[in-house]
Amino acid sequence: MGNTALDQPETEWVCVDVAGCKIVNVYKPPRSRLTPTTIPTFPHPSLYVGDFSCQHVKWGYNTTSPDGRSLDSWAKSNNLGLLYNPKETASFFSRRWNVSTYPNLAFASFGQDSRLPDRRVLGKFPRSQHRPSLITPPRFKVPAHSDPVKRWNFRKADWKRFCLHSGKSVARLPPPDTPDIERAYHDFCESLLSATKQCIPRGRRKNYVPCWDKECETPYRSFIRAPVGTDSDRAASSLLSRLQQKKQEQWEETVNSIDFSHPSRKAWRTINKLTGRSGRSSRQCPVSANSIASQLVKNGAHKTGSLESTRLVSKQLSDLCKIPKPEGHNISEPFRPEEFAAALRCLKPGKSPGLDTIFPEFILHAGLALKSWYCDFLNSSMHQLKIPKIWRRALVVAIPKTRYTIFL
Repeated sequence: MGNTALDQPETEWVCVDVAGCKIVNVYKPPRSRLTPTTIPTFPHPSLYVGDFSCQHVKWGYNTTSPDGRSLDSWAKSNNLGLLYNPKETASFFSRRWNVSTYPNLAFASFGQDSRLPDRRVLGKFPRSQHRPSLITPPRFKVPAHSDPVKRWNFRKADWKRFCLHSGKSVARLPPPDTPDIERAYHDFCESLLSATKQCIPRGRRKNYVPCWDKECETPYRSFIRAPVGTDSDRAASSLLSRLQQKKQEQWEETVNSIDFSHPSRKAWRTINKLTGRSGRSSRQCPVSANSIASQLVKNGAHKTGSLESTRLVSKQLSDLCKIPKPEGHNISEPFRPEEFAAALRCLKPGKSPGLDTIFPEFILHAGLALKSWYCDFLNSSMHQLKIPKIWRRALVVAIPKTRYTIFL
């Protein structure tokens, strides 16, 4: 249903009823004057959009005109909120004066939940100086963006069960002093990953809504089933109060967890999120990733020696290890269990794994039998002067410095 009225010869408005919401389209010529009775008022929910041709500092102008002051007073007296985001593109571009302005405005009525619709200014419209706007109703469930990469959830890990399973897997491993260290280390990684899959959840959140829990489902279902009116507003208020409470608790937990007693990336990342600072630069690297990778490979390339020279170097290293050490020189002695335990205590969790996909948490929470096997494996590797080939490989990420010119 729609009806048209002319309160003044200059100003026009059209009201359309869409599913109980009154949508009023207003057009005010630039030379007409706006009075409190020019635009009619309708009960909640209502939306007022159109070309108001009014200037005010609240919606992007440098000065406030009398019509803009009257429009702002009319919106306040009728409990209407302005849908304006200063970061959005201007809704009108004058080709004659080559300036962008904001004559197209939108006002929405407040409900009990005190939320306003979302407005987004779209791109240029063909053969028009006006840009269209997309207005969407407020949503309770706004999923957060997540990368399509599966990750281990260490917060929900069952470390006691992991310790038990990893300790039992030692029976399936080869002896730690086996000559085939590649196969031995591969089996070691497989035993850790096998225990990890049984005790640590892994995946990604497809539709994650911040602060949403099971207690929010009941009022949300009531809001969906209730007709537009008092019941839906009551369910919305209950749901919003629950979400606000959870956000407050998360905020207090985040602020209390900030610790600057030692250098921490996590603390600075939290500070940057709270202050709105972004650690990523919008400037793109002028050099492609393939060019950087080829240059790194070229820098690390060296002439491969002959088979005879390789055998000679291996024999010299073996002879050096067999030379009796002076008293007090224990750098080549096997690692003792207490030294291995002390080294594990210095291992920091939360670090990225290598190409073997073994996180520090896996080794820190492994069983005692598996840790003992790993210590013996390291001693055998040092005695044989061999290390797994995967330890010699690394994932290199080139981070260009934005303040300097990149030369390749």
